[in-house]
Amino acid sequence: MDKKIEKFLTIILSILLIASILTTVYLIHAPKVGERFTEFYILNENLKAYDYPTNLKYNENATIIIGIRNLEYRPMNYTVLVFLSNKTYDYNDTVYLDQVNNWNGFLSYNYALSKKVHLIHHNETVLIPLNFSINKTGVHKIEFILLDESSELGLKKVYRELHLWTNVSKDENKSLI
Repeated sequence: MDKKIEKFLTIILSILLIASILTTVYLIHAPKVGERFTEFYILNENLKAYDYPTNLKYNENATIIIGIRNLEYRPMNYTVLVFLSNKTYDYNDTVYLDQVNNWNGFLSYNYALSKKVHLIHHNETVLIPLNFSINKTGVHKIEFILLDESSELGLKKVYRELHLWTNVSKDENKSLI
């Protein structure tokens, strides 16, 4: 009887050993899917996250670099919108603003500069330079909105939002003559 129990326990231990080896191999080779999100950020023209163009002259050209990094574990289609706003946006808002397919130009309260971005790979990053100017004096809130165009529903909901306050003043050096 002892030989039968010994043989049975040996078979059980062998099965457990093989199962643990197979589980270890699976865990090593199967990619761990972590939190799914998209990084959305702005940089100055030197690719630094400070010293943004916050004091501009009327019609002065400025540059911002917009960064998008796909950590969604799937291909993603985005639309980036940039415009002047006096509203606060959150992730449940829908953007009702005319989009101009022109990327560089004047920022406005009436329309948004827009750019479509497609990121295929997980961890793929794109840096998009935006050259802009503002032809209205005063303090303005520049909105940077990221829309997720990958959903089957086709909703234009805000996926990520950033903003930058900019003061635009008249150029005092211009001659009136």
